[in-house]
Amino acid sequence: MIYLRNLTIDDFDYLNSVENNKSFWKYSFQNKNYSKEDLIQFIYDSQLPLEQTNQIRFVICKTETDEPLGFIDLFEINFTKSQAGISILISNSENRSKGYGKLSVKKICEYARKQLKIKNLYCNISVDNILSLNFFKSVGFKEISKNNNLYVSSIDNHHESIIQMQCI
Repeated sequence: MIYLRNLTIDDFDYLNSVENNKSFWKYSFQNKNYSKEDLIQFIYDSQLPLEQTNQIRFVICKTETDEPLGFIDLFEINFTKSQAGISILISNSENRSKGYGKLSVKKICEYARKQLKIKNLYCNISVDNILSLNFFKSVGFKEISKNNNLYVSSIDNHHESIIQMQCI
């Protein structure tokens, strides 16, 4: 159905169309256009070792056609604390609600746990982003605090392994 692959220079046009799409900015807390140079640097930086960048971005692709569907990222990776941020975007609304996002989250959680030995993932989501809140709840996030709007879920069904989602 889908696979995740590393970002390459061949993704420049797609990356530009997503990162500079103002309709996505309210979900990513971004409020400026990236220049061509910024995006090229971002792609080259994605080829550097994780220990240097503390982030990784995967392109979500449809297996049958290799069509890029969106991005899923791990950011602020902290190996000492065994934690990282997670974000996901399926860029075309026609590709949403088809299971691609859920499968992508499952794959990246497995990658984080097995390859990176990361036990805790967190995500920042605006409280008015109801679709994203519902999506993360649907992949196993549970509310742990009404006051702070924090949600958690286990990556590997162990109580010490949690994903923390903070709604701001």
